Amino acid sequence: MVTRLRLKDDRKVANEDVTDSVETELFEAALRGMRNAKVLWGFRVGAAVLADDDKIYEGCNVESEIAGLGVCAERSAIDHAVIHGNRKVKAVAVVADHPSIESLTPCGACRQYIKEFSDGDISVVMAMAKSGSIQRSTKLKRKISELLPFPYHTNAFSQTTLQDVVQP
Repeated sequence: MVTRLRLKDDRKVANEDVTDSVETELFEAALRGMRNAKVLWGFRVGAAVLADDDKIYEGCNVESEIAGLGVCAERSAIDHAVIHGNRKVKAVAVVADHPSIESLTPCGACRQYIKEFSDGDISVVMAMAKSGSIQRSTKLKRKISELLPFPYHTNAFSQTTLQDVVQP
């Protein structure tokens, strides 16, 4: 499902402008995504991203019987946005339904993925869900730079040649 944001004056949402109402829409979409999660042994996770077309795209975790073959909710939501022609996301929301986890943050792979598709230093809002509702007391909001201070870049050795690296 794709949700069109109803923004005042039809303005674009900048990274710094993730308002409470946008955050609420993101959490609602993440909850919808979480309901579709395919869980074999873990717990349900839902995510939603605000893409550069100002639409919200949902995702959920999908587990496989083969360890490592599944996909996390955050990457699923970003992939959903990409399928619809987006290359950047402006904000991310993540929710999970687990009885013994008090807080939630994306895994390392998802942090890297979010960073690669982020439109600057975007906000990531996270919360636990219970009985289909967000538990506001568990809400956590961080910038992607806080969650991933040293992202991987494919040009990490751009100033250094391979020969410089292997020779003393």
